[in-house]
Amino acid sequence: MAYQVLARKYRPQRFSDVVGQDHVTRTLLNALEQNRVAHGYIFSGHRGIGKTTIARILAMALNCQHTVGSKERKTAEPCGECDNCREISAASRSEVSAFEESHSFDVEEIDAATRRGIDDAKMLTGKIQARPTAKSRYRIIILDEAHQITDAAWNSLLKTLEEPPEWAVFMFATTQPEDIPQTVRSRCQHFSFHAVRHDDILGQLRMVVEKEKLIADDAALNLLAEAGDGSMRDALSIMDQAIASAPVREGQAVIEAAQVRELMGSVPNAVFEEILEGISASNAAVVLATASRLLDAGNSPQQLTRQFVRYLRNTLVAKIAGLRPDGPSSELLQISPDERSRAARSAQLFSEEELARFMQVMLRTFDDLGYRQEQRLHLELGLVKLVHLQRLVPIEEILSGLPATTSAPITTPRTGTSTPRESSRTNATTSAVSGTPASGEFSPFETDRSRKMSNDVPSARADAPIAPSNVTPINARSSSLGSLALSPDPVVPVAESMAVVPPTIVGEPTPDNLSRAQQAACDALAHKLGMAAHALEESEWKTAGNELRIQTAQPKSMLSLVFTPDAERIIKSSLRASGLGAFKLVLLPGEPASARSKKPRTPRAGSVDAKAREHPMVRQALTLFNAEVLSVQDLRKD
Repeated sequence: MAYQVLARKYRPQRFSDVVGQDHVTRTLLNALEQNRVAHGYIFSGHRGIGKTTIARILAMALNCQHTVGSKERKTAEPCGECDNCREISAASRSEVSAFEESHSFDVEEIDAATRRGIDDAKMLTGKIQARPTAKSRYRIIILDEAHQITDAAWNSLLKTLEEPPEWAVFMFATTQPEDIPQTVRSRCQHFSFHAVRHDDILGQLRMVVEKEKLIADDAALNLLAEAGDGSMRDALSIMDQAIASAPVREGQAVIEAAQVRELMGSVPNAVFEEILEGISASNAAVVLATASRLLDAGNSPQQLTRQFVRYLRNTLVAKIAGLRPDGPSSELLQISPDERSRAARSAQLFSEEELARFMQVMLRTFDDLGYRQEQRLHLELGLVKLVHLQRLVPIEEILSGLPATTSAPITTPRTGTSTPRESSRTNATTSAVSGTPASGEFSPFETDRSRKMSNDVPSARADAPIAPSNVTPINARSSSLGSLALSPDPVVPVAESMAVVPPTIVGEPTPDNLSRAQQAACDALAHKLGMAAHALEESEWKTAGNELRIQTAQPKSMLSLVFTPDAERIIKSSLRASGLGAFKLVLLPGEPASARSKKPRTPRAGSVDAKAREHPMVRQALTLFNAEVLSVQDLRKD
C-alpha cells in the first residue's frame, strides 16, 4: 500500500478522538442521545481543525446499524464495526478510488469548490428525495468548501432546506460562513470551531511520535506545534516533512529543533530578544549587526520580518498579561514555557505603547518588502526606526506641560541630547528630592506610564548612570505652537530650569478660579456647540478631592447627546488652559439649585447670546409669543 501521510493516517474516527472541539462534540453527542437531530448543519472555522472529520463521524453515528444503549453501542459514539460505519470510515481514510466519492450509497461527500453550479444543486435535490436503503436511516449530503457554491445553486437548495424529507441531513463545511446566504444559515444549526490550542497540538504530536517510534525533543515538537498556528492538519503536515528530512539512527528518525528550524526557514527567537535589548539600549549598531548576521546567513528579509512581528505580538501580550520570566503562564500565550519566559523578559524593557508602535512599524516594513527591490535596506531602515521611536513624546504630553498664564520657560530636549525616557527619569528624580512636580503643569501621562512600566526593570537599564540632559527654554507666551521659537539663552540643566516653573493648583481652587474656568469653557463651546455652551452656563461647578463635578440641568438621557465627545474634549482643553487640568472631569445629570429657582438667565455682555437678543426680529418674536431664547448657535464663518 502507498505511504499514507500522518494527517490521513491519524484522522479521528470517534468524537472522543477529536482534539480541541469539545463544545461541538459534546453538543452533537447530546443531540444523538436525545434524538434531536437537525436536518442542516454548518461547520465553520480555521483550516485543518476537524470540520469535515466531525461531519463524517456524525454521519457514521446517524447511520450506525446498532442503536444507542445496545451491547455493541453503549454510547452515542459510532460502533465502527457495522457495515455502514466501515463504509463511511473507508471513505474518510480515502480508501476508495479517486473517481468514487464513497462506498456508502446513503452518504455523499461532495467538493463544492468544483461542483458548485445550479445543475449540481438540482442533482442533489433529486437524490435527497429518494429514501435511504434498508440498512440506513438517513440520506446524508456533506458539502465541503460550501462557501464556493453560487447564489443560484443556493436558491435551488433553499426549498429543500426549508421543507426537507424526514430522512435528509445536510452538512456544510466552510472556512467563510459569512459567504453563505443568511436564508440558508437561518435554517441550519451553526457550529463555530475553535483554533486548536498549542498544548493540544503538542499532545497529539507526542502521541504520533510514540506510535511512529520516532525520537524527538520537546523543543522540536514545540516548534512544530507553533508552526501549525492552531491547525492540527498543518502541524502534522510539517511533521511529515520533518520526518522525511530527519537523520536516521538505529532505524529511528531523529527530529531536532535546529533541523526543524532550518526546514521552516526560521531563526531562534533568542536573536529577536537580542535585537529588542539593543533597541532598549538605543544601540543601533548592535541591532544592525544582528540583522546583518541573519541576512548574511541566507535568511529571507520577509521571513525575518514575519517572525519578528510574531515575537513582538507575544511580547505585547506578555506585557498586557503581566507575565514574569519565572512566574505562572497565561492562556493568552499559546507558546512553549521557554518562549513565554523569553517574551516576558523582553516585555519588561518597554511599555505597552512602545510595543504597539513597534508592531505598527514592522507591519509597515513587511508591506514595503512585498513590492520594493532593496528588501535588505527596508528591513534595516525599519529596525533603525524602532531605535529612534523611543525618543518620541506624545504631543498631548508636551501640551499638558505648557503653562497658560505665565511666561516662565518650560524645557524640551534638544536634538542630540539624551532621550525623552532618560529626561523623564531625571525629572522624576528631581521631583522625588524636592517634593514638587517635575513640570509646571500636571501631566496625566506620568501615572499611566508608572502603571504600565514594570517595576523590576533590568539593572542594565534602571541602574545605568544618566547623564544630565541639556535643555533649552521655550517662550510659552506665544499665541500658537507654530510661533514657539528656541530662545538664545544659554543651555541650563533640567533641574535648574524646572525649579522656576510655577507649581500647579494644589488643594481646593477658589470660586473665582472656577468661575473663570467655567466662562472660558463656555466661550470655547459657543462657536461650534451652542447647546453644550448654554447647558454649561447653567451648571454648577464644585470640586471633591481630585474630581471637578459639573452639576448640569440636563436629564440623564440627554447628557450624552448634549455633551458629546467633542464637547468634553473642548472643556478639558479649557480646564488645562485655566490651570485645572489636575482634576478629573465628572458630568452629573439632573437640575442644579440655580435651575430649580427658575430665575431668568441674563446673557453675558458681548456674548453671541446677548447680540442675538438685541436683534429687532428676535425682540419682536420674544414680545409677540412670550418666548424665551434657549440656545444660540453662531453660524458665521471664522
